[in-house]
Amino acid sequence: MKKSIIFLTILLISKSFAFSSGIKEAKEKLYDAYISGDNKEWLDVMNDLEKSLQKTDNIFTLFELTKSQYGYMGLLVDRGQFEKAKAILPKAELNVESLLNYNDDWADANGLKAGIYGFKIMLYPNLVILNGPKGKGYLNKATSLDDITPSVFVEMANYKYHTPSLLGGNIDEAIQYYQYAIKLFELTNQSENNWQYINTLVWLAISLDKKGKSTEAKEVLRKLLVHEPDFDWVKNDLYPKILRNESISKTYYSEKR
Repeated sequence: MKKSIIFLTILLISKSFAFSSGIKEAKEKLYDAYISGDNKEWLDVMNDLEKSLQKTDNIFTLFELTKSQYGYMGLLVDRGQFEKAKAILPKAELNVESLLNYNDDWADANGLKAGIYGFKIMLYPNLVILNGPKGKGYLNKATSLDDITPSVFVEMANYKYHTPSLLGGNIDEAIQYYQYAIKLFELTNQSENNWQYINTLVWLAISLDKKGKSTEAKEVLRKLLVHEPDFDWVKNDLYPKILRNESISKTYYSEKR
């Protein structure tokens, strides 16, 4: 009996280690895909996470899969590949619902839901009146919970950046929330091999530039290149543009779908 208990304990520990090891590897691959701008590698990691989820039904694998789908939609939207982003959206929505069914007081899951609604608004702007309040509701829920995380601050910043001022958008508040998120990523040791951390730095620079603070935006981009010298988007696009005094600010809501 004692041997059986020891065996089961070792088995559970081994499985737990395998889960955490697999998720860590997936995060590192997503980071590499992000800095190199390799959509195919990102898609491969998503597919691997999906296969892993089918085998294990592990909630943390589901969370990483959903977050990777969210990030992939961001890459596609930024490149104007709206139809491809629309194809990912239903899967991400289904997965985030499963996360909330597991725990509807999970701040990161509510933040993810709000972020996915943000993409829904970008991809289907004619439905903004329907989807806008729903997304804001999940964001409000995420910010009301005790376990507020850097990712939730990122979603607050995204909301303030992308929302028209008449509906609550505010570029100064967006800058502030991006700064909060960055500081929290750094204080909680989540800045290494984390695509969302460097993406947040990018959006801080974009927000500063939109506000007319191009000197501060340059400093953020310099910080990014010190942190990650091979970051393709910054190295070959954003930083050269801002050095030429070209705007790097972005908007998606006026584009046709």
